[in-house]
Amino acid sequence: MATGVKRVYTDFAGVDFLEEPSLVAITRSPDALNVWKNYEDTQGACVETRPGFKKLAQIGTKINGIYIYRTDTALIHSGTVLYEWSNFPDVPDEEHLKQLYTDMNNDKKSYFNKADQEGNVYINDGKNYLVYDGTTAKKVTDADPFIPRTTISRTAGDIGGGETLQDVNVLTPKRTNSFVGDGEAKDFYLDAQSIDDEIVTVIVNDIEKVENTDFTVDRLRGKITFNEAPSKPDLSGEDNVFITFSKTIEGYSERIAKCTNALIFDNRLFFTGNPDYPNAIFHSEVGNPQYVSDLNYYEDGASDSLITGMTVGNNILWVFKNLDQNNANVFYHEPTLDLEVGKIYPSKQGNVSIGCYVGSINFQDDIVYLSRYGLEGVSTEKIDSRQVVAHRSSLVDVKMTNEDGYSNACMVVWKGYLCVLVDGRMYLADSRQKYAKLNSFEYEWFFWDISKANPNILKEYDDKLYIGAKDGSIFIVEGTNDNEEAILSYWTTPMDNFGFDNQLKTTNKRGGIAKIKTIPNGRIKIARRTDKSADYKYTTEKSATGFDFNNIDFSNFSFVTTNKSYLVFKIKEKKIIEMSIKFYSDEKNKPFGIYSTTIEAFAGGYVKK
Repeated sequence: MATGVKRVYTDFAGVDFLEEPSLVAITRSPDALNVWKNYEDTQGACVETRPGFKKLAQIGTKINGIYIYRTDTALIHSGTVLYEWSNFPDVPDEEHLKQLYTDMNNDKKSYFNKADQEGNVYINDGKNYLVYDGTTAKKVTDADPFIPRTTISRTAGDIGGGETLQDVNVLTPKRTNSFVGDGEAKDFYLDAQSIDDEIVTVIVNDIEKVENTDFTVDRLRGKITFNEAPSKPDLSGEDNVFITFSKTIEGYSERIAKCTNALIFDNRLFFTGNPDYPNAIFHSEVGNPQYVSDLNYYEDGASDSLITGMTVGNNILWVFKNLDQNNANVFYHEPTLDLEVGKIYPSKQGNVSIGCYVGSINFQDDIVYLSRYGLEGVSTEKIDSRQVVAHRSSLVDVKMTNEDGYSNACMVVWKGYLCVLVDGRMYLADSRQKYAKLNSFEYEWFFWDISKANPNILKEYDDKLYIGAKDGSIFIVEGTNDNEEAILSYWTTPMDNFGFDNQLKTTNKRGGIAKIKTIPNGRIKIARRTDKSADYKYTTEKSATGFDFNNIDFSNFSFVTTNKSYLVFKIKEKKIIEMSIKFYSDEKNKPFGIYSTTIEAFAGGYVKK
C-alpha cells in the first residue's frame, strides 16, 4: 500500500555547497544564486532576488579605492590618480571631477581615515601617505607636519646635556632644540651632527635671527655660532634660544608611506603592511596623524612572517599574520598607561595557530579573518584567557576558497551581511542566521554572481553598497536589473527522497502550492528535476506583482495588495527516487521571493536498481 508523504519547505536558511545535494538540509539549498533575505522588508521571512547594480560613473582605469568625504563629495582612487568627485553621486562632468594627485600606487590596498579634529582625510596606498584637506591632497611630508621639540634646557657652550622632551617625527626631518643662554657662550651644540643643508631657523628672546648674518652653522659638527652671545633669560633657567634644523634619516618617511593598512584606534592612527617591516605596527601621536614618533612602533612575532590583517574590537587592536607553523599568528594590543611615557600598546601573543591569508574585519563584534581554509572567528571570554579560533564558513568553503582570486579577496559589512568579494563572486555571511557547530557557531551564507560589473573593490557607506570596477566603472547596488541586464536568480531545494530512501515515489499532481512574495513587477517560475534527469524541466510560472504604480509593468499586473500570494502548481512524476524544485527568475526587472512550498507524494515499491 502506498504511503502518503507531505513535504513542506520553509524557513529557508542559506546555501550549502559542502554536502552532496541529496544530503543537504531541506532549509538550505545546494545550488542557489543571486538571492538573499531582505530584512528591511520581510524581516528575513523569505528568500528573494538580490538587488541589481546601476552604473553611476566612469572614472579612470581601475577603481582601487572609494571614500565618501561628505554626502556630495567622494574621493576616488583610480589607477595611479586620486580624484575628487564633487557632485557625487550624480554623473561627474569636467567641472566636478578633479585630479588631486597623480602618483598613486595602482593597487586596491588603499585606506582612507578621517583622523584629526580638522576633518582631514589621511590616505595610505603602499606608496604614499597623503592628506586631503577638503580642497587639495598632498604628501604629509609636504604638509608642514608637526615639528617636535626633541631637547630642552640644553646649556649654552656644552656638548650634550639637556632633557629629552619629544621624539623625532619620522614624517619630517625638522626638529627643535631649546637652550638657556648665559650671556657669554656663543657656541650652541645641537643633539645631532651632519645636519641637512636646509636653512636653520633661530629665535632668541622672541626675536628671529638670520643665518650667515646673526650666526653661522657648522653642519658637520651640529654647532651654531652666534656673532653675539645670547643673553640670559628674563626668568632664570627658562629656555630663551630655540634652534630649528633638519636632520634627514634614511627610510624614516617610507616607514609610513609604504604601509598598506591603516586604521584609527584609541584616537591614534595605526599603520602596518610595510614590506620592509613585515612584523611592525606603527602609530601616530594622539589626535595627530602628522606626528609619528620614531619610537612608536611594536614588533609582533618573527620578522619574516607578514602581518596580513589588523582590526579593532572590544577596545583591543587585533593583529593577524600569515600562516607560519613555527611562529605565533595572532597578536593583540591593549592600551596601557605607563607612568613615565604615558599611553603604550604592548604586544601580547595570542595562542591561535591558524594564520590569516588575506584580511580581517570586525563583523558585528565578531573578529573574523580569512585563512586558507575559509572564514575564521576569534573568541574569548576574557582577554587574558585562552583565545579560541572557530570556523565560520563551512557551508561555502569548498567553493569560496577555490576561487582563482581568493588570495586577493576583500570584505565589507553591509546591511548585517559580511560581503566577501572573490573574483567577481560575492559570498554573504548572515549575522542574523547562526547555527551551533561544536563549541561555537557558524553563519548561514548566500552566493551572488556580480561578475558583469567586473568588480575590483566594494565600499559601504550610509547603508549603501558601491562597486568599484576594474575598468573604472562605479556602481551602486540597487534596482531590479544589473545595469539594464536581467538578473538570473534562483533557489533550489535539495534532491529530496521524501524520507524514504529505499522506496520509489510518485508525486500527487494536485498537491503543490507555494507561498510567494508580492513584489512590484515580480514574477516567479518553477522547474523540477528528478534522479532520472540532469536538467531542470519547466513547470509553471505566475505574476507575483502587487498593486503599486511605481515602475509597474501592466503586462505583468495583479491587484494583489498583501505581501503574500499563492501559486498552485502541478507536478506529475512517477517512480522517482529523488526530486528537487527550482524557483527562479530570468527576466529583466521581474524579481521573485519565496516563503515556503508544499508538495505531496506517495511512497510505493522498493528501489530495485
